[in-house]
Amino acid sequence: MGKTVVVGLVTIAVTSVIAYTVSYRRRTQETIAVLQQSVTERIERESAIFDLARDNLEVFTEEFLRLYLSDEIEVTEADFERLYFEGDEGAHRMERQYFDGVESSDGTHRYGVSSFVGNNQPVDDPDLQRRLVLTYRLLAQLGPAFQTRFANTHVSYPENAITLFWPEVPWGLQARADLPMNELGVILAMMQEQNPQREPVWTGLYFDETAEEWVITYQVPVDHEGRHLINPSHDVPLTDLMTRLPAPDSGRPGYAFIMREDGYLVARPTLPTEDQRWVGQLSLEKIENPAIVRSYEAIRARVDERPAAFEDGGTIVVENTQDDSYLTVGVLEGPDWWYIDRYPMAEIRAVAHGAALVRILESVALLVILMGTFLVLVHRRAARPLAQLRTAAERMGEDRVAEVVHGEVPLPMNLNNEIGLTAQRFHEMAGRILNVNRELERVVDLRTQELQEVNAALREMSVMDGLTGIHNRRSFDRGLRALTREVSAGGGTFSLIMIDLDFFKQYNDTYGHHAGDEVLRKVSRGVAAAIRGDDRVYRYGGEELAVLCPGTSADAGRATAERIIESIRSLDLSYPASEAGIVTASAGCAEFSSDFRSADELIQAADKQLYRAKQQGRNRASAAGDA
Repeated sequence: MGKTVVVGLVTIAVTSVIAYTVSYRRRTQETIAVLQQSVTERIERESAIFDLARDNLEVFTEEFLRLYLSDEIEVTEADFERLYFEGDEGAHRMERQYFDGVESSDGTHRYGVSSFVGNNQPVDDPDLQRRLVLTYRLLAQLGPAFQTRFANTHVSYPENAITLFWPEVPWGLQARADLPMNELGVILAMMQEQNPQREPVWTGLYFDETAEEWVITYQVPVDHEGRHLINPSHDVPLTDLMTRLPAPDSGRPGYAFIMREDGYLVARPTLPTEDQRWVGQLSLEKIENPAIVRSYEAIRARVDERPAAFEDGGTIVVENTQDDSYLTVGVLEGPDWWYIDRYPMAEIRAVAHGAALVRILESVALLVILMGTFLVLVHRRAARPLAQLRTAAERMGEDRVAEVVHGEVPLPMNLNNEIGLTAQRFHEMAGRILNVNRELERVVDLRTQELQEVNAALREMSVMDGLTGIHNRRSFDRGLRALTREVSAGGGTFSLIMIDLDFFKQYNDTYGHHAGDEVLRKVSRGVAAAIRGDDRVYRYGGEELAVLCPGTSADAGRATAERIIESIRSLDLSYPASEAGIVTASAGCAEFSSDFRSADELIQAADKQLYRAKQQGRNRASAAGDA
């Protein structure tokens, strides 16, 4: 008997160790898998801003080259002198009025633009003057649309000059007269000798001393016939990235940060120190955060060991033993930055340890019951009841508790002795375990359903405009691409209607943005009510709306546009300053055809008709083919 007890105790100990080890490893792997999935989903969301930056600057580059190379567009020295003045310290700056706002000759309101030419740069070159003037016109036109997702749009030059659309900061009026922009790291990286491949560049994190803000810049070199012309750029303030990064004080263990592959810090959830403002981009030796440096070195070693670590676009997990953390790393598409989620190993160990401990207790309980029953059976020489109990215990150890509860595994509960009582208690315990498991499954299903509902709501929010309740620009881009692909593959036709509220800037200036917002909401509802069920209205930007009309020809699109204009008039929204006395709108319509090389050309065609409607007196619709 004593030997049997010893064997039983040893069995319990060995089984407990095995159960703990297996459960610990499994729970650790599950937690790491959850971290990887979280990073993968976040990377998919964060990559959208980089795609948008690339698309914006492609549009800007194409339009600039068209204007610059056009023989029909003339820029004189007088045009340049109307825009710029020479300051006391020799620098040339754009007049303040072009930042505060002016009315252009075509009736549009231009604002938010400033420009600066350093005092070491002569401005008598006609080509430089042409580029400066054309850039101003293009920034004043496109800058407001780009501002929906970016703080600013600016254009630097190989000469020491820059032009910016940045309504919040008159950068060109504030910059030091002797600021050598084209000698500093950001613009210097665009020079032909520094960037012979002429590749777009996302910079690392640096401090803009004029705007007094930490920013990251995306810039594109634009050449013609081997000559460097301009560098259109977008700034992304660090505060924008910080708000989307998991932070140490968010209630979640660990934090996330973004680095370039070459060791430059892009973003982290806390601002850099005051001393780091003047060191340029934050390279590895300037970061002054040992944990981030060690994390980068651990990832760098892993990538050097396995260069194809990110080949399939997935994530990798690196154990950083120096800081006792797991580093889940993925690549943000576009700039190819590393998105790094630093998660303490101690948190994972605590979760895995708790799960393993529960498994041990369950195993020990089962083994104790098994050993106790075994001793009774040996003592009473009841081999068959013992075998039944052992089989039941094995089924429970294999998570097949239901077979025990439902009698698929027989138990000697009919015995009128200690074995029968043990079997009854064993069966009751199995029933409780099954109930607990079912409750846990119910709770998990409930939480899963709640999570799916939250995710569905988040997906819906990501494509809806928060002000008007209609679909946003991102949803428009998706819908336009989908229709373009369908029609290009032989799926019929569709039309695009661009709508712009007449004199809406003056409406906002007169009645305030709160009243303007209410008008936008009412107009959006009115447009939605005036179109077919298959059509969809989007907020394209500011006071401009867009309607996609599947299966609609140019004539039908024109009819829809006129119906929309009439629906806006019928809202009878008072606007005494307008010629009509009410809020009105102009619309332009274009039908997609194989003549268009891209969806952007369709937008330009509809915009052209919109501009034509405004030239003809506003409060009307215009379509391609109108007399």
